[in-house]
Amino acid sequence: MRLNLNNTQESDIKEECLDGVKAKTGLVRVNDSNRGSLTVRLVLTLECLKLQKQEVVDNHQSSSSSSSEDTIDNYQPSPNYYLRYVTVARKNGSLGISVKGGQENSLPILISRIPEGGAAYHTKRLFIGDAIIKVNDQLITNASHDAALHILRNSGNHVTLLVKHYKAAAPFLLGARGKNNNNNGESDTEDGPWIDYLTIPLMMGYVTRYVQGTDKLRRNGFEVHGMNDSTSTIIHCDNVKSLSEWVKLISENISNLAEIQIKLYNLNFGINEKIEYMGWVNEGVLNNNHPWQSYCARFMIIRGRDVLLFDTPPMSITEWLDCGVVYKLYESMLRLVKDAENVDQRQNCFLLQTSNGVSRYFSMETKQGLLDVQCAWHRSICTSMMHIKSRTFYVLFGNNQQPSNLILDWDNGFTLYDNWTNSNVWTYKFSELRGSSDDHISRLKLHFNDNGCIETKELVCQDLQSLLFCVHAFLTAKVVSVDPSYLNTEGIQQL
Repeated sequence: MRLNLNNTQESDIKEECLDGVKAKTGLVRVNDSNRGSLTVRLVLTLECLKLQKQEVVDNHQSSSSSSSEDTIDNYQPSPNYYLRYVTVARKNGSLGISVKGGQENSLPILISRIPEGGAAYHTKRLFIGDAIIKVNDQLITNASHDAALHILRNSGNHVTLLVKHYKAAAPFLLGARGKNNNNNGESDTEDGPWIDYLTIPLMMGYVTRYVQGTDKLRRNGFEVHGMNDSTSTIIHCDNVKSLSEWVKLISENISNLAEIQIKLYNLNFGINEKIEYMGWVNEGVLNNNHPWQSYCARFMIIRGRDVLLFDTPPMSITEWLDCGVVYKLYESMLRLVKDAENVDQRQNCFLLQTSNGVSRYFSMETKQGLLDVQCAWHRSICTSMMHIKSRTFYVLFGNNQQPSNLILDWDNGFTLYDNWTNSNVWTYKFSELRGSSDDHISRLKLHFNDNGCIETKELVCQDLQSLLFCVHAFLTAKVVSVDPSYLNTEGIQQL
């Protein structure tokens, strides 16, 4: 199912903000393979996105009155009325006509009824059998039935119609209407009530502009998925402004719902186990038989010391405990990917690198979404390292490869402890570290500021990657604890 969002008058789109929650209503176009083009209304609320269709209002008179009033003679224009412009002023929002036909029926848009007392009736210049060629200079000769209705309903309070009379059509339209009562594709242009057509829950859902599984960005479209892909639909917009507004507001409401859910979950978790982030990310997965990668949606949770990845959102304690992909934050690193480093057309990417050599590539829908993940990661790192306090790594130090322990401590920084002499060899605060270099295997050089001079300490560590990631975690946590505004920046450089 595809939707086209057309430009609508200001009165047709309503947007309001209630306690940070965005609500929006607007008319859209739905291209249904079975029914052709449909006019529906898109309604955004806190909890869901609704598609609504409009019920047809049956204003037909009884067959007895029709037989006395709706005669062919009553709807025969003079020869001068064969091709003409007619301006109609809406009455109570209605043009006062019903139409039949459309491109799907290989027919023009024909006026099939003009109720007495309506706006069209008072012009005395429109007739059953008139084909509408233009609406305010917009040609509709090749329009589908629903597309023509959409144009007529959104044509303003004063509508100029270019019509051409088909004398032979009038008897057919009168006869068909009397027999079939609006079941031959006849539609009134006046508004009826809107009823729900499709409802997509936003809780644990997501919105994406990318064609599913690819790096191809829809130029004027987006897709909305409900939880576990229970419902989804593709929406196409006629302009970038409409597209941006819908994607932004839907994304914000999804985030607001996630925040509410996180707060409810966190009522049951201790201070060191709280959830900082919960939402969908797209992971690039290499195809064995192809030189490119496809993308799979993953549900990511950053909680306490861990980052968890699910195929579907966990809905029970059992599902939480059965998570198959769990990484320790202090044994991992989140690195934003620069635009020049993107492997394809996907934007807003980051790498999740782990000490055991696993590297996972993710893409977010928006820049803000990427920053939200980064900030949540740093908040969890800060909480975790303050709680862990200390980590120890076995290393070899000096020219004689002295067996030692390198202790990373929240309060004391770096301490080298000699296992043979059972004494501290040296200690430096985290703030005294000026840089580092390594051979990507086991050798590490740490450069410290010692009273204005740079002292280099060379170590050998078989668990080098874990050590580097843990140092980075302590440094990040220290910066965040001292300067919380760091969470609003692009982050610090890696070691």
